[in-house]
Amino acid sequence: MSGGSFNYGYVNIEEYIGKMEDTQLNEMLIDLQKVLHDVEWYTSGDISEESYKKTVTKFKKKWFAQSDIDVKAHIEAQFEQKKNELLKELEYLQK
Repeated sequence: MSGGSFNYGYVNIEEYIGKMEDTQLNEMLIDLQKVLHDVEWYTSGDISEESYKKTVTKFKKKWFAQSDIDVKAHIEAQFEQKKNELLKELEYLQK
């Protein structure tokens, strides 16, 4: 199928590449476009989850400086948010 699950939206970023008047931002857009391409192709079944996650990991390592503490805090926040969502769904059982 070759992508298409998001109407090839990643292509639209090309309009901005080279126009940011900032070398790093232009480079970041190029890298982000790769992530968006791969999520579209993964969602469409054209590449594996492993391949998509490899692209995401490469992007994050390059552009996001995260310590172990930051990552753990993010995980805890996600757990707490999901727990609250699930508890809210089950509120009707307590009535």
